[in-house]
Amino acid sequence: MNKMEQIFNVKKPIIGMLHLDYLVGENFKGLDIVLQKALADIKALEEGGVDGILIENWKEDSIGEFVSKETAKNFMSACKKLSKYIHIPFGINVLNNDYKVAFTVAKEVKATFIELDVFVDDVESDFENNIEAIQNPFQIHPNPKGIIAYAKSIGADNIPLFVFVQPKHYKMLDKEKSIQTSVKEAIKNGATAVLVTKHTGFAPTIELINEAKSASEAIPVGIGSGFNSENASEFLKIVDFAVIGTSIKINSITDNPVDKNKVINLMKIVRAVRI
Repeated sequence: MNKMEQIFNVKKPIIGMLHLDYLVGENFKGLDIVLQKALADIKALEEGGVDGILIENWKEDSIGEFVSKETAKNFMSACKKLSKYIHIPFGINVLNNDYKVAFTVAKEVKATFIELDVFVDDVESDFENNIEAIQNPFQIHPNPKGIIAYAKSIGADNIPLFVFVQPKHYKMLDKEKSIQTSVKEAIKNGATAVLVTKHTGFAPTIELINEAKSASEAIPVGIGSGFNSENASEFLKIVDFAVIGTSIKINSITDNPVDKNKVINLMKIVRAVRI
């Protein structure tokens, strides 16, 4: 049994995205609206049969790695309330890459895991939806030892850490760095699992995942974009888990609500592969 199976108590777990609406700014309609939308998605995800949920501040318009104090406050409030309604393992991801808020919230709400978009790779933002960041690209030079040290300083270093390697939404600053090197660095610095991606709604190649797995030792490797009912059987022969968002939304649009029937259909396929 690998670490992923220990965490979710199932082979090849499927983690559904819980994309929160705007938490600050002129598009923020109040926490009650954020919660109303999120609770409907939680219901659809759980009744559809996913094995886990990942809560994310999807509508994040900030520039840089860390969120504002208001965003952090509202994200914490939302997660506290939502966690009471989640009956399966769930994780925390704070865009753009706010590991401090992620670990703090995860500890407070007793989350099962944390996901970080950037952990060992030097990158420059290449966003498609964040207008401010499109106009003002920013770089992240992560310090994985510092990230783990922060988690330890607040007593959250025991929470499993899933990380992207060579992540979507970013350009690699070191164009020559192989994905095997990124995976090895992630493992060395304490990652519990790694995720391979391309773009939101688009899957990485089988070859790229195999390259990551060749360097992963016993660490689970997952797919973090483009996983859907059409390719699930193929990818689940290779990956150890999957995070899914866009393809289980109404009309396959990321901002739309979760379509429970799509989740049910996907999980039928997944269970057939697990046998």
